[in-house]
Amino acid sequence: MFSEKISKEYIVKQQGTSEGTQIKYKKGDYWYKKDKSGCEGLVEYLVSNFLRYTNLNAEEYVVYEYGTINGEKGCRSKKFLKSNEELITLYRLYFNEYGRDLSQVINEMDEMEERIDYVIRFVEKSCGINIFEYLKKVLTVDMIILNEDRHLNNLALIFDGNAFKPSPIFDNGLSLLTGNRSVNWKFPVSDNVKRMVARPFSGSHEKMVEYFGKGLEIDAESALA
Repeated sequence: MFSEKISKEYIVKQQGTSEGTQIKYKKGDYWYKKDKSGCEGLVEYLVSNFLRYTNLNAEEYVVYEYGTINGEKGCRSKKFLKSNEELITLYRLYFNEYGRDLSQVINEMDEMEERIDYVIRFVEKSCGINIFEYLKKVLTVDMIILNEDRHLNNLALIFDGNAFKPSPIFDNGLSLLTGNRSVNWKFPVSDNVKRMVARPFSGSHEKMVEYFGKGLEIDAESALA
């Protein structure tokens, strides 16, 4: 566990997400964020450690540490962008081009398949990259960890001035039945699992993974050793 004192001068952005305002800090080579809805920092740590036991490459997901920031629980991760790189979320990519919220656009479509196809075609047309495999991996992870917060600001590309590539998987804190909006502890865990509402193309993790296919393998023997 880390313990870090950070002054307000290191606040980089205070941005609205689907769960409200999130204060983030950047100090040295690290990004920091405090818990807001539950145990997000611990969940980020657990999820990134779980991903070590999959066939994802190390650069395909962000590694988080659990600790305290100014005495409050949270997490930190090393910056993954090089000096010439920029992170562009799918939300921002679409808004910059069309001035509209991509999530609202696809929510007007009747079928999950139509929403997926629209987003993949848009990114390929705008950036020259097919993100099918990227989405397959992210959405498989989300199904396993019961992530309810995979909005279009949590899906992103990296641009180096010449070409785009998928970003590492990041921002998994509202998972594992901790900060999830659908959780009601009047019900048993098994019922809460069934109550999970997925994003961004369907309310069902299973339907999205069925469409894309399984995006990763787990080395369960090593994980349980």
